[in-house]
Amino acid sequence: MRGALALSVVSAVWALSSAACSSASLEEQTLLRFFVAARTLDSTVIRKYATIGFNPRTEGIVQTFTVKSVGPASQDRKEVTIEAVVLDPQGMRARRTLVATFERIEGRWLVTGLRQTPASQTSREASSAPPN
Repeated sequence: MRGALALSVVSAVWALSSAACSSASLEEQTLLRFFVAARTLDSTVIRKYATIGFNPRTEGIVQTFTVKSVGPASQDRKEVTIEAVVLDPQGMRARRTLVATFERIEGRWLVTGLRQTPASQTSREASSAPPN
């Protein structure tokens, strides 16, 4: 368990430093910091970026993600679609399409919702099975 925690911390530091050195969008930076804080259940940090949680024990750990699209922003709301590699609680990796809802709260964009698209709820193994 100690090794896993150390690996998570090293991964988080690497991910944050990589984001700092790149020209990531505001949405990507916010999601990265949110997912890194979620890995360790750091609610203090999570509150800086989101009004929701993402529990690694029940929802898994987002290992990597790519922003695929940023929907049109209304005055105070927008949706961001990402493709993510998620390590589920049983230790299996799966690709998932997630939609993050961002809302402007007190002048800051925060993640206020996160949902999985129906198409990504099927595992890769299940979708590649031969037809009957």
